[in-house]
Amino acid sequence: MPPAPAPPPPTTPHPDLPSLTILLHDPSYIPLLKKTLTTHFPSHASKIPLTILDTSLGCLPRTTRFDCIVSPANSYARLDGAFDDAISRLFCLPEHEYNTLTRAAQQAVYERWRGYVPPGTCMLVRFPAELERGAAVQEGEDDGEDGGGNEWNTKGKVRGGCKYLALCPTMRTPENVVWDREVVYKCVWALLCEVEGWNRRVRGEKRGSGSGTGARGDSRIDTVLMPPLATGVGGVSKERWAEQFVLALKHFVDALERPERWASLGWGDVVGEAREVEGTWRGEERAQKGKGKGGK
Repeated sequence: MPPAPAPPPPTTPHPDLPSLTILLHDPSYIPLLKKTLTTHFPSHASKIPLTILDTSLGCLPRTTRFDCIVSPANSYARLDGAFDDAISRLFCLPEHEYNTLTRAAQQAVYERWRGYVPPGTCMLVRFPAELERGAAVQEGEDDGEDGGGNEWNTKGKVRGGCKYLALCPTMRTPENVVWDREVVYKCVWALLCEVEGWNRRVRGEKRGSGSGTGARGDSRIDTVLMPPLATGVGGVSKERWAEQFVLALKHFVDALERPERWASLGWGDVVGEAREVEGTWRGEERAQKGKGKGGK
């Protein structure tokens, strides 16, 4: 079965921003995210393309295309728990060892971070060559195999032509991170910085070389697939996740649209954004304190 064609680059005023596909396996997240977008970022549709999928990673529709997938878990790039486990199973099994992607990610992490990626940051890791086998199929070439490579695996699960992993650790090791009040905002901001900067570099290199890729053979990241961040083991409420996710999008787009402001911020300038983000957790903390007093 031939693969679906790759989607065109996002058509927004910001050519280096990727489109985001959000996996929301819990259906209660969907109306919450839509309401939060309407409340905090009503112009989002014209700024950054968002797609919401009510499914799990292992049950993606075959038409799903994505260039990059987000790992939201730990600082040591171990892809073996929760959503990271699903990533390893999807892209590595059954053709390769379960830890194939973990080993590649940890090697890249050591080169840049000496083995530890601080929570709230982001690092892009290119898939190892053996997991990139379907890239030629995505580009419209025939590798002589039916459904091979990372288009979809031998069990028929979608791999989407993915070539990049975005490590966005929300915790050092598996633990509750409610104490890290703005970790979701930090991770989403860092993700957007990495991908937008990556695409900007590739665009400049393509212009200079006249080829379809950057000087180092890197390709654009047009679509990022991601789950909610820190809402599992991390214990972050879905409300806090939704608000910080949307505010990071809104503020990042504003930074692109008003560089003269964001390149020379004074303390008086940052109050609005700071209070918006603080509002995502202050109410929760007050409620928790109220419960504690009531129980005494």
